[in-house]
Amino acid sequence: MAPWRSAKTTKFWFETFPFHQGDNIRDITDSLIMQSQEQKIVTNRGSRVHLPEEKIVNLVNDLVGASFDTVTTALSWSLMYLVAYPEIQKKIQAELDQTVGGERNPRLSDRPMLPYTEAFILEVFRHSSYFPFTIPHCTTQDTVLNGFWIPKDTCVFINQWQVNHNEKLWKDPSSFSPERFLTAEGTGIDRAKSEKVLVFGLGKRRCIGESIARQEVFLFLASLLHALEFSICDGKPVDLTPCYGLVMKHKRCDRFQVKQRIQKRRSEGAVENSFGQGPTKPFPAVPSRCSAGDDGKGS
Repeated sequence: MAPWRSAKTTKFWFETFPFHQGDNIRDITDSLIMQSQEQKIVTNRGSRVHLPEEKIVNLVNDLVGASFDTVTTALSWSLMYLVAYPEIQKKIQAELDQTVGGERNPRLSDRPMLPYTEAFILEVFRHSSYFPFTIPHCTTQDTVLNGFWIPKDTCVFINQWQVNHNEKLWKDPSSFSPERFLTAEGTGIDRAKSEKVLVFGLGKRRCIGESIARQEVFLFLASLLHALEFSICDGKPVDLTPCYGLVMKHKRCDRFQVKQRIQKRRSEGAVENSFGQGPTKPFPAVPSRCSAGDDGKGS
């Protein structure tokens, strides 16, 4: 066991374990601790085993690392594209206004009725390709793929960026156009095209969190655009050049301006939450404010 992992495990365990209560499962960490204590982990042979503390920490680290950063990066890129293409932002908001209205928040059940919003998210995935390569996998045996010999134990990556910008698959791949994913009538998503976008890997080893990640990006983005309007203070073009890495981020932009769009029954107290499962606290009022000063240099 690596020394840094041992110290991290000890810190995490002593901070988390004292607050664990067997009859109050707050999250997946509590569930894993309970499973470990009660030895509910069953092997293929039917025997019950104890889940080591180190394994619990590793599982939680994988969940956090694989979901939080990728989802927040997707949302951050989405906001950059929205201020770069304000006409697209207006189309999404018009669709939200027509489908959702101003009396409630967007819900996951609205997703099929918001094809342009969904098309925008797909185009953000494709155009930014912020996860250019999949996490590494390894061949378990000698194999041949499209005539290429790949020996056993070879480290394999999928070049998602290349697929998402392949001129044989996409018309004018360098342009940003959500319309490419709409059906001819413009009322739905062209599934044949949407399935060509690679962001969660490929095949049976693709990301197991794909479904919830897509739902999170949709719900957060729809909620933001339903309530707020995003723009750039000085009106100058934003820089969409990525900063290269395992997850590609955009350059920091200090010229964002946010304005409130819809006053949703704030005076009446609680409003229905995005899952349609009861009340939640209303949105606070958001003043029109630029994160940069009048000179555009940032505060």
